[in-house]
Amino acid sequence: MRTHTHLLLALMMLFGARAFGQEWEYTIDLKWSDPMMFRQYCAYEMSDGRIIVSASFLYNDGSGHPFYPPHNALVALSPDGEELAQKDYFRDGYWGSSYNPYVFENENGELFMLTTYSPDHNKAYFNYFQNFDNPPTDAILGLYKLDDQLGVVESYEYSFPIDTAQSPDVFGWCESSGGLHLHSAILDGGDMVGAYTKSVSLDRDSIHGYDSLFFFRMSFEGELLANVGYQLDASGVEWQMAFWREQLVCTDDGYIYYDYLPNVPPAPDSFDKPNDYAGTVAYLDKNFNLLRTRKLVHSGGNYSGWNGPFHFMDLSVMRSKHNTTYLATRSNKHYDPNYDDCYLYEFDDAISGEGDVVPIIHDLERGIKNFDFVAECRAVEVGADGSVYFCYSLNVGMWYDDSWIVIERLDEDFNVISEVYYGTDWDRICYVAESITMSKDDDIFLTVEKRDLEDRSRVGSSVVKFPAEAFVGIEEAHDNGLKVAVAYPNPGKDVLNIRTALQDARVEVYDMNGRLVHSQAITAHVTAIDAGDWAEGIYVWKVIANGKEAECGKWLKE
Repeated sequence: MRTHTHLLLALMMLFGARAFGQEWEYTIDLKWSDPMMFRQYCAYEMSDGRIIVSASFLYNDGSGHPFYPPHNALVALSPDGEELAQKDYFRDGYWGSSYNPYVFENENGELFMLTTYSPDHNKAYFNYFQNFDNPPTDAILGLYKLDDQLGVVESYEYSFPIDTAQSPDVFGWCESSGGLHLHSAILDGGDMVGAYTKSVSLDRDSIHGYDSLFFFRMSFEGELLANVGYQLDASGVEWQMAFWREQLVCTDDGYIYYDYLPNVPPAPDSFDKPNDYAGTVAYLDKNFNLLRTRKLVHSGGNYSGWNGPFHFMDLSVMRSKHNTTYLATRSNKHYDPNYDDCYLYEFDDAISGEGDVVPIIHDLERGIKNFDFVAECRAVEVGADGSVYFCYSLNVGMWYDDSWIVIERLDEDFNVISEVYYGTDWDRICYVAESITMSKDDDIFLTVEKRDLEDRSRVGSSVVKFPAEAFVGIEEAHDNGLKVAVAYPNPGKDVLNIRTALQDARVEVYDMNGRLVHSQAITAHVTAIDAGDWAEGIYVWKVIANGKEAECGKWLKE
């Protein structure tokens, strides 16, 4: 594995030379056939300006696939994007069942990692717990104080007996067996507050009971101040990916937990009506007593046909500046299992609200009838001025086709202030957003995976920093390596789509001889151009706004 840091230079050698204008980019490049790999998921700015990146570390079995279960890992970067340290936290007999750890600092600026470990159930792995003289039977919730090089200087661990049953016919490495999975953690009043699931083994031949959902509070001295559990009505939900990351917000009254499983905890008037809604919202006081639950429903209602309901997938939430909650998600809400769209909702989730369904204040739908993904770990951020940043991967496709990462900046009424695109329109690279996070100065950290579509074994894992002004206007976006319009699919055949949020604009298309072959006004977010009669070859498209060229690119018709 090789690591490179890029400051105002070309993208990593893996994907060829290309100039970037963003503030900096840090990339770890790898191949799926590498014996080990780091994957970055979420970047956090510390009070001293360092950026700590939550990551996972994986070993390969040597065949290129599959990788063995992940281990917790971190990367430390300087304020200029230079690597300061890289560390994995391998543990004999265990795997990092939070996939990537949470990072916090206390009021003294000391760094902590909060995560879970579960016994490794991958029988093909050298780390399988039955290879050890004293195989673990407990899972661990742990807080670890770190030094400047990310080494552990103090550990605070809590062990919980779990179901370690084995089943020969289950799918997945470890998710089908019992364990702990930490999927939400925030700061409140100087303590860490979070949620984790305790899952049983998923076995088709026998019953191992039900999973539990726990809420906890922990001090930076490692004291577990509260740990309150609620039994679920499902089993093996970790394997089902029912809990992912960033599902908890803090309010004056306590906490609100967003769950995209219906009836978890039990929602009112829900018996025999699982298709009427897509998820559940739980209200808890500061001691994690359950005060109330309500239903979570998509804008326009929830489909209740044979393959409904349509859940909120890859869910992440963020509290607004005016005591509502923003929720980013994806869903195949339009009843077509062949594609997912991306959604951003604002919910009026005051505990005193009337009705069993949490009302939607604003909603936004984005997608192009393919597998479009919201940033999986965190897809929504809120600026100091209350503006909302929404991040998603456009047209990724089920098998990771050509794609762009979109970052929209919205006002509090969900009107678009700016919409920018990260990626290229010519290099064959798939871009998948992992998270968007924000610095204290409203700069944006984008964590992204890049896959070479000409050689899908070649992958890059990057953290990119954009200054706040990159999201102000066209020139500012260009100065930071971002686009304000894109063309897809590229290459394409009979239809050329131009996507932009620019108003009072038009699109022009030229052949390689400079002849204008098409011109029309842009009146929608996506302009579909009939290219069925065009000859095969390369075309140049331009978007003109306010009398000036706002964006251009190449498009290949096959």
